[in-house]
Amino acid sequence: MKRIIEFYKGLNQKRKVIFWVAVGIICLSILRVSIWSAKRNKTPTAKKYIKHIKSQDENEKIYGIYTVGNLKIKEILPEIEEIFQKDQNEQVKRVCAWSIGQIDFNKLLTYLDSSDKKIKDITFETILKIDKKNVDYLIERFDKEDIETKLKILSYMKSPEYQDKLMKIIENENEDINVRKSALEIVKNVCKWEEIETSLWALYYNEKNDEMKNYVYQVINEMRKRGQK
Repeated sequence: MKRIIEFYKGLNQKRKVIFWVAVGIICLSILRVSIWSAKRNKTPTAKKYIKHIKSQDENEKIYGIYTVGNLKIKEILPEIEEIFQKDQNEQVKRVCAWSIGQIDFNKLLTYLDSSDKKIKDITFETILKIDKKNVDYLIERFDKEDIETKLKILSYMKSPEYQDKLMKIIENENEDINVRKSALEIVKNVCKWEEIETSLWALYYNEKNDEMKNYVYQVINEMRKRGQK
């Protein structure tokens, strides 16, 4: 230290300024390296959470699965999927679905085709929990769904913005009649008579199923009365 002090005292004013500038640069460099090192050490890794998600303690497992999804740790996705498919605890499955959706949303979508009804139902609910606008994706695959799932999708279509899509479902004579009726019920409640009148009368005159034909006529009368008030 004495040598440094003596060295400093021997410098002229200009070199003293240069000396302090050099010291400042060195300090900033050390600080930057320290911050980078700290961040690197805090970067979450799959290994850090693997014990949590495989824990026999339910709360610890759920916390681990949730954290992995929240931090979007892709390396651990296969383990999360395995738990989602095999664990019988419904709460664990729901957290798994959420984490899968956070890490890779497209991967979550593939579980809509699962033959396991519980997995399919949880996937359906999770997709909409992540964002209700995802119902548009579910509507696109409406035709390939089973009746129960179609009725679920319809429960999220109670808005005039889906009028055209609802009418296509109603007009499809190959569709299950209960699904068609449910879609028509939504149209009756959310659409304006003057906007739907022509389509409903056309449906009525072209309908071949007597049960559906009578139901359409009933809806027409109800909407006409409501529109005249």
